[in-house]
Amino acid sequence: MGDGSDGAGGVGGSGDNGSDAAASAAESAVNDAVSALSEAVSNAVSSMAQGIGLSDALGQLGQALGIDAQDMQGIVGAAIMGALTGGLPGAVAAVAQGLIGGSLSEAAHDAIASSSMPAAMQAVANMAISSFAQGVPGAFNAGTLQGTISALSNNVLGGQVPSAVDIGEVARAVTGLTDVARGVFSGVAGGEFSSTTDVASAFDSAVRGAFDQGRQIASDVAANVANGGGLYANGGHDPMGDAAERVAVSTARLLAGN
Repeated sequence: MGDGSDGAGGVGGSGDNGSDAAASAAESAVNDAVSALSEAVSNAVSSMAQGIGLSDALGQLGQALGIDAQDMQGIVGAAIMGALTGGLPGAVAAVAQGLIGGSLSEAAHDAIASSSMPAAMQAVANMAISSFAQGVPGAFNAGTLQGTISALSNNVLGGQVPSAVDIGEVARAVTGLTDVARGVFSGVAGGEFSSTTDVASAFDSAVRGAFDQGRQIASDVAANVANGGGLYANGGHDPMGDAAERVAVSTARLLAGN
């Protein structure tokens, strides 16, 4: 009986080991499949970027504006998805919105850093701004704005090489929007807040409100591209809106080769 019990126990142990091995093998197979799928998607996107010229274009833009490679991946992705869903106008809208969102984010972080708010309030406000930026495809991180442009246009959709004039126009427009937004957000930072919740809400509302306006302006400029209209900044908005319009128009000119 004793031997039989040991034998049964042995058999049971072997069964458990076998189950564990099978589970481990299944998990490994799933992980391999997920990795293979991830690699396939990555390769497909990369090939697509090369095929429509966005890869080289956005790479040059990043070097010109000083945006690092990781941030440029977001802008590349926004441009590709915009192009896939809306052709050239879609790419214009997506890239312009990314640049506008990045400009607003950087300006808000700068305003917070230069304010006299307590450290705890600054930290929460910065978290609110970072949360906003993460929700904007292609919005680059604060502190990387010295150059977003060569990559966006070298062969973008049309194979044209961007001129230094076009690249410089986008750079000036992005810097101009950041400067205007920094002034506006500095006013927000100078307000009276009774709690960290209040300051986070104030910055979240200010930045999202400015972005909503900029997003609509970028969409209007993209529609003008689709209709074959002239690419001019007509103004008529508030200072922030006019600055955002200049970003959208200069982006459209860069991508459309006009």
